[in-house]
Amino acid sequence: MTQREFREDATERAATLIAQALAELRNGSDADLRQELSSHRAILLELASTVERHLSEQREQNLNLGGQLTTLAGSLDRLVSHLQGLSTLMSDLLLRLAEPQPAAIDEPVREAAPASEPAFQPGGEGLSLIVVAIPGFQALMEIQKALTSFEQVNHASVERFQEGDSRLLVSLKAPITASDLVAGLIRTTGQAMAIEDSNPELARLRVKVIPAS
Repeated sequence: MTQREFREDATERAATLIAQALAELRNGSDADLRQELSSHRAILLELASTVERHLSEQREQNLNLGGQLTTLAGSLDRLVSHLQGLSTLMSDLLLRLAEPQPAAIDEPVREAAPASEPAFQPGGEGLSLIVVAIPGFQALMEIQKALTSFEQVNHASVERFQEGDSRLLVSLKAPITASDLVAGLIRTTGQAMAIEDSNPELARLRVKVIPAS
């Protein structure tokens, strides 16, 4: 083999090797490209599926919201109708009440109701209760105990006791009239009593024990 033939053979083999290398490189690149394209295609398909699902859910929510709004609008219409009817009824009632009522023939004249009894009010120094003609110290203790059992009374203390007369200081937590207080004492102690003087403005009450006959 001549030197020229040797160079041509080497060149041909080099060209063949380069062609094989390029082919392998092209084949390898195509495979990688196909794999990458396949991966991107799967991602795009998943993204498209997600978007479609969200759109479907949004359409369903819009349909539900539309139905709820329709129901609410109907309820509001009914409520407005009821309110209008109630307004008309109230107007008629007010007009009837404003009309003067004819006096009944031969209607008996009614007596005026008696004025309510003023009550002793809580606060201040308390109610000064004077009880006279007490039959003894034990009866005074029963009166004090009875006072403390009243729901309107906070506490009651004896300030003075001399010759059957006593003064008690009664602290109130709720209003009470003289009649109710004396009625409670009579009911609790069994002693007959009568009111001699009542002055709610000055927080003073004088009661007399009536001896049994």
